[in-house]
Amino acid sequence: MQNISKFALDLLESLSYLFDDAERWDHAVERLGAFGFRAVNMGQFTPKTGILHWARSSMTPQWLKIYAEGGYSDADLVLAQTVQGPDSLYIDSGRRLLQSNSATATALYSGLVEHGYQHVFSLVVPCPGNTAMLVALFTDHAEAESWMTEQESGMRILATVLATNLGPGVEESQTAGHDLAPILGTTAPLSRREREVLHLLANGLRNEQISETLGISEITVRTHLKSARDKLRAPTREAALVRAVKMGLLSEPTYRK
Repeated sequence: MQNISKFALDLLESLSYLFDDAERWDHAVERLGAFGFRAVNMGQFTPKTGILHWARSSMTPQWLKIYAEGGYSDADLVLAQTVQGPDSLYIDSGRRLLQSNSATATALYSGLVEHGYQHVFSLVVPCPGNTAMLVALFTDHAEAESWMTEQESGMRILATVLATNLGPGVEESQTAGHDLAPILGTTAPLSRREREVLHLLANGLRNEQISETLGISEITVRTHLKSARDKLRAPTREAALVRAVKMGLLSEPTYRK
């Protein structure tokens, strides 16, 4: 049986020589694939609120499209770790498929098995700033169950190595990983004011102009933008705007001061 702990430490050493974020992601995904993992998902969230600030994946675009169109996030036990549940989780999707009691869960686990993601190990890794990283590793390797149960401590080390050495990537040029935020949707609905502020931002207005249009202070404008970013899991205001447009959240508002 392959030693997960040794692999994790070897990966950590090799990552220590790389300083470019994209190269580190590519290197980690390549090494994971050579070892026997099919994909890695990871993201940063705030444990107190469950708001996911960013998320990325090395899963295939085909599966991510199916996941998004099927609304599978509602039945995703890994995603639920951001708001409840254990810090670590092992899922055999084949077994879960036999036990599922909803159409969405059945479709989710069936799809995971079909696309080679049958076995899942996920870990919540505490981070500075009252945040945490959620790391999920997927495989259909013959030794997967042994890796994820008998070598759980090694899996925890591996997930921690990934959590502390990989980030969200660069929004504009990210190619190795897929941005999951639009797929997962928001954890809370945008307020009327947040939608109005984003709509005015989309029209090219600056903070002071938005403040004047809505009859609120610039500090309040910044507060609404920060809240909208958190809900949309966007690293920047520009990214929040793009995601809000993609998700159809910016219908023409009626401004009220």
